[in-house]
Amino acid sequence: MGHGIVGRIGARLGLNRMWRPDLDAATGSLRKDLRRLTRRIEQLEHLLRATEGHLQGVRELARQANRASAQVRLVSVLNRRQQGEIDQLPALLNEERIDQHVRHAVAAAPLLTDPYEHIVVERVLPEAVYDLLIRAIPPAEFFNDRDPIKQNLRFPMDFGPTLSAAAWEFMDGAIASRIIRQAVLDKFMGSLQRHFASLFGSALTERANMLPQSASGGRLMLRRPGYHLGPHRDPKHSMLTCLLYLARDGDSDTYGTQIFRVFDDADAGYKQTYYPEEEGHKCELVKVVPFKANTMLVFLNSRGAHGATIPPDAPTDLERYTYQFYLSPAADALSALVKSLPAPQRAMWRSKPEVTA
Repeated sequence: MGHGIVGRIGARLGLNRMWRPDLDAATGSLRKDLRRLTRRIEQLEHLLRATEGHLQGVRELARQANRASAQVRLVSVLNRRQQGEIDQLPALLNEERIDQHVRHAVAAAPLLTDPYEHIVVERVLPEAVYDLLIRAIPPAEFFNDRDPIKQNLRFPMDFGPTLSAAAWEFMDGAIASRIIRQAVLDKFMGSLQRHFASLFGSALTERANMLPQSASGGRLMLRRPGYHLGPHRDPKHSMLTCLLYLARDGDSDTYGTQIFRVFDDADAGYKQTYYPEEEGHKCELVKVVPFKANTMLVFLNSRGAHGATIPPDAPTDLERYTYQFYLSPAADALSALVKSLPAPQRAMWRSKPEVTA
């Protein structure tokens, strides 16, 4: 019996030795098949991603084509409808007459100092010119459409109705860049002196005064319910910010510009847009400048903060059109001045430090 058991064990060991090569061969083949299958799955996943990207690209091209087609149709319709107003543009856009009106309006506006220097200029433009700009606001199809709540249009327009292009390019290139610029610089002369002394030190204030100030960043802004911009200061190179409210007939004056006081306020430690609350400073809402027709808010970009909010539950058809631009020194001249500052002051013009996880 013992011999029988030993015999059976020996036989099994012999069979195992016979099966092992077959088993190893089968296992190796399975591994190869698994590797081939894995590579094929990876290839299919890559192809799927490429196909999805391709389809997204096709959809985006189709969207842009539809948008361009809509723009062409609108231009054709509006150019025919507005031909009479287009013919009257040379007589209406008289720079000398507009200059006299704007200078008088800006000079008459009280210079307010709480919580920082600003003016609210009523009837800043001749009524006929303001009415023209309102009629010349192009349809929303001509604004960038990446975010339906926050849309901008810069000038010159790439393509648009003739009345819109002519009127708004005159606003951007003549009224803002020459007329308003000079009137506002005259109004804020004393405020700018103090701001320059704070930024550059008393020894370089006179040099800062000689920096040529030009209009920059002009854009027509369209904002809708759900828009929010928290308390902030504009980039440091922008000395003055100008906001022209473009209220139309029937528009409410709600949801204007919010003016904030900043506690323990100080100069921003970098040159980009500055959000005091992110730096631990409490912001207190002082007032809201009403969104009124033909009214312009101008403020010194020195202390405090400003913001804007249109709550999501505002009427769904509510739209806020505003034209904004900055008065800033020429970039090369400002850069040369900053390089000449002592190291501690020069460090205040560095780029915002990146936040690392």
